[in-house]
Amino acid sequence: MKKVIREVSHAFLQTLKNGESYDQYAHYAAEKDEATVISNLQFMERMQPDCVLMLCQMSHPKLKYVSASAKYILGFSEEEFKSKTVAEFFSLVHPDDVEGVQRCFEFINVSEPYDPEVYRFGLHYRFQYSPGHYIYLYDEKLAIRNDSGTYIYFTLFRDITSTHTFTQVKLSVLQKIKNVFSEVYCYYPKHGETLITPRQTDIVRLIVRGLSNKEIAERLNVSIYTIKNHKQALFRKANVRSSLELANYARQHLE
Repeated sequence: MKKVIREVSHAFLQTLKNGESYDQYAHYAAEKDEATVISNLQFMERMQPDCVLMLCQMSHPKLKYVSASAKYILGFSEEEFKSKTVAEFFSLVHPDDVEGVQRCFEFINVSEPYDPEVYRFGLHYRFQYSPGHYIYLYDEKLAIRNDSGTYIYFTLFRDITSTHTFTQVKLSVLQKIKNVFSEVYCYYPKHGETLITPRQTDIVRLIVRGLSNKEIAERLNVSIYTIKNHKQALFRKANVRSSLELANYARQHLE
């Protein structure tokens, strides 16, 4: 289980792509002014008293923020929750859900860059509130846009145990339609995924033509990290282990 925890932590940390090469924050820059971030989060905290609000460390690495509601919703004080490492957080995810959560983060990674004003992601899994007691947690990744055009990225944790019955880990993709965010797609990692997206089809065709990761990234105007994440997802979907095997698979299955 420790090995799996390390792997899911790594999948999460893959989103910590450093500096200017990170597609999401290169396209949709994160707000850097601390006072602006804090004031917006405090406003959101008042608007969402039944949730735990946590600032995204990927986009705002020099600042930590967790709402006081963490104590009664997640079982940890805001200071305790703030101090947890990624591995410590995922050690609290139900053992049967850890691998599925890892796959969900991989799905989010290969979806980047996405417009945070249009799309949000919601993860469904079980979280340990106290030893031996798990709650059904809804973990939503979202952002708000400032007047300056920068974004504040954060997570909302909501305990939905009393209103929903947990069946399996899933990822909800939400899209803003007529000013309302609605679920437009669900990814169930337990079932696997065979759908190849249009972007991944572009990547496969360039692999078949013999282009390197760097050349594909330049051609599609994304970072090399995004190409690597897409390729890992493609390897899993096609059940292959190398670019050569993927190219052979593509020649047989793609027109």
